[in-house]
Amino acid sequence: MSSAVSAITELSGLQARQLGKVFSDRGREVVAVDGVSFSVEPRQVCILLGPSGCGKSTVLRMLAGLDMPSSGDVLLGGEQVRGPHRDRGMVFQGYTSFPWLKVRQNVAYGLKINGDVLAMQEGTVDYFLDRVGLTAFAEAYPHELSGGMRQRVALARALANSPKVLLMDEPFGALDAETRWQMQELLLDVIRKERMTVVMVTHDVEEALLLGDQIVFLSRHPGRVRKILHPPFKADGQITTREQLRAHPDYAPMEREILGMMRDEGGH
Repeated sequence: MSSAVSAITELSGLQARQLGKVFSDRGREVVAVDGVSFSVEPRQVCILLGPSGCGKSTVLRMLAGLDMPSSGDVLLGGEQVRGPHRDRGMVFQGYTSFPWLKVRQNVAYGLKINGDVLAMQEGTVDYFLDRVGLTAFAEAYPHELSGGMRQRVALARALANSPKVLLMDEPFGALDAETRWQMQELLLDVIRKERMTVVMVTHDVEEALLLGDQIVFLSRHPGRVRKILHPPFKADGQITTREQLRAHPDYAPMEREILGMMRDEGGH
């Protein structure tokens, strides 16, 4: 593995400390997020889960530095986050590939604009094209790919920049069920092999339980931390497929607990 790739494995704890976000709506202040605190350990997958309108994406954008908090702060490796930076890779729900660039050029885009010639020379782009199963499509244009493949491009592009933390905002929400399952299992494989730190927003309970080492459940507007869960069946890293997840004896009780909280918050 190249030195650029190995940088991903650097220990990178992330902390949200009393995050608050207030928006102005026609002269009226609206509190979207209030006093949200949690920590993400290095090499941990943290899921932000909760009903619609609970501020999951707002919290994620503050972690990314795309929005600044009205109160509180975000720390990465002990340093305060003051804006976007390549140490936090972002994957959105929508397809974000540049349509005029081929797959290889899309994946290399961040390296190119950051002037990371060494990473390009050491084969970082090819490494991650292979990791997400796109080597055979390296010279294709995005419009020639399926939705799932276009999200693989977005994932490979984020990984190629060697982020300390990967941030994902419902990245599989627009995919059909079968493709979504495949992408979830692909993501688990990549996370395990690259020993990554990930924060991901989802509204899907099964997805949260399959992917998350930690689940931060947010209450309905304004978003506050209602409960932080640590699925016991994720501790040994043996759950890698939906079938294994559903067969585990601790899965159904935890799913019922989360669905109960969703109903309490008016999410169902």
